[in-house]
Amino acid sequence: MRKIISIALMMIVLATGIGLAGQLLRPPLPPSESDADYPAYERMLTNLKAMTVKEHPPGSKELESVRAYLLEQIRAMGLEPKVEKVTYTVTDVMADMFERSGVPDFQNLPPLANGLSHEDNFKNGIRTRAHFDENDKLILQNILVKLDAPATDRGILISAHYDTKPTTPGAADDMVSVTAILEAMRKQAMNLNLQSDLYFLFTDGEELGTLGAKEFVRSHTELLGNIDLVINFEARGNRGGLLMFETSDDNLDAVRYFQSASSRPLAFSFTNELYRRMPNGTDLTRYLKAGYSGLNFAAVEGVESYHGKSDNFENLDRSTAYHFLKSAVEIADHAAQVPFKDGRKQDSLYFSLLPGYLVIMSKAESYVLSAAAAGFALWYMIFHIRTGSLRLRTMIAELGRLLGWMAGAAVLSWVIVSGVTRLLHLSESTNNDTVFLSIFLAVGVCALAMAVIRDSKLSLHEALAGLLPFLLLLVVGSAILFQDISYLFSLVTMGILVVVLLDRYRIGRWISSVVVGTLIVFLYAPVCWLIYVLFMLPFTPIVVAISVIPISIASALLATVSKDPSSGRNYSRV
Repeated sequence: MRKIISIALMMIVLATGIGLAGQLLRPPLPPSESDADYPAYERMLTNLKAMTVKEHPPGSKELESVRAYLLEQIRAMGLEPKVEKVTYTVTDVMADMFERSGVPDFQNLPPLANGLSHEDNFKNGIRTRAHFDENDKLILQNILVKLDAPATDRGILISAHYDTKPTTPGAADDMVSVTAILEAMRKQAMNLNLQSDLYFLFTDGEELGTLGAKEFVRSHTELLGNIDLVINFEARGNRGGLLMFETSDDNLDAVRYFQSASSRPLAFSFTNELYRRMPNGTDLTRYLKAGYSGLNFAAVEGVESYHGKSDNFENLDRSTAYHFLKSAVEIADHAAQVPFKDGRKQDSLYFSLLPGYLVIMSKAESYVLSAAAAGFALWYMIFHIRTGSLRLRTMIAELGRLLGWMAGAAVLSWVIVSGVTRLLHLSESTNNDTVFLSIFLAVGVCALAMAVIRDSKLSLHEALAGLLPFLLLLVVGSAILFQDISYLFSLVTMGILVVVLLDRYRIGRWISSVVVGTLIVFLYAPVCWLIYVLFMLPFTPIVVAISVIPISIASALLATVSKDPSSGRNYSRV
């Protein structure tokens, strides 16, 4: 009977942990007609629909119409926007691309079938991305609005781009950001008691290489000492929660400011480090390079619509749209009342724990946590080796078994992903949640079944023989190589050791196993989901391999809980 209960609890723990993570990542529901946010939400959707009728790349007549509409909305608030123009040629754009990405080795490339030189062919590619005139010139037009605080010359900048790729009307990328910022501006337009200057910037030419942001930085060098924080809104998908995915260096104060401003902050420090290692760039890339502090926000789910026809008003998730609105309005509200002060030049480690709460610690504090977790894990292993309840070679063998399970799960999922993508003709640069979740569930159930069958025959410390050495390696390795995700391994290790210490108390062991098991699954689930969302279907094998860790831990904690602590080679007897 105890085994049946422990298996049932295991299923509850996995379902609860994954369910709570799903709630954490989900955007807030749109407001009802009785909510205070409803008028702003309705205006945002009305403006969004009006400005996403057609594609509007830089230089196009469609962009002129969008710009005219945007200026009309701003002037209706009693504000006078400043339109800042800059001219680029095709050669200028090409030179900027080469400056950022390096000059291609045109000389050693094979001749083209169309008879063009590689350089001319490259220029033709640029011409397809924007509407240049007959002289290969393009006028980009940024729109800047400043709300002046009476007692200070310092403030924050809130930014988004209003141009699109030629292939998309850009409802998510990036017109939902533009319309959300409009509502934030509208709310502050008549505020006579601003405590910070508020700058609202709508850039042109982002889809051509963030050229609007480049021009803003170049032409406003005087603002570097006045703008304390840049908030940039972007999108890579058209659904899911609004993720704060990138920050500047020394971000402790900026992240805490975001926590104070937002009622639904969603952020994980590991995405910042991952993004830095990717070749992508946004307007914030230009601001950070110029020396500004900043935070970057984006919806990242629904990448299959990115830069496509389906990124339209009808397909944009309304909860996602509301999360953009709520975030922009709340950040502007907070900045209007509380100036940002970047006093402590420290980096931070952070992650969302509840829908309205971020756990934030300085890097120094995170190193202390890693050291404590590593110390406790090392003490546990040395204790059991010295008392003879475990042997070092047993730990090594169990570690090898765990790594083998992870490798096997990765290979199996890779085979399935390869077969399914070919069968369904799916692109490798896309996401398919149904395919991912089906593979994840199938391989996860197999891994869980194998773990339960094995762990049900063992005591707690025997079941942990391979897990704790592996976690110790992860704690130390992440502290050295990837500190932004070290919390995941440190907190998991500490949680396991809490269960170990309560093993001699039956009720305490049951309760702690359920609570700690749920928390471990809850911590791992967002990491697995975001890795899949960010890197798409080809990374499914890596995500599945990572998921073996919490599955194995849940099995070790709960498959052994039915044993009498006084029987076997249990920790309580040592």
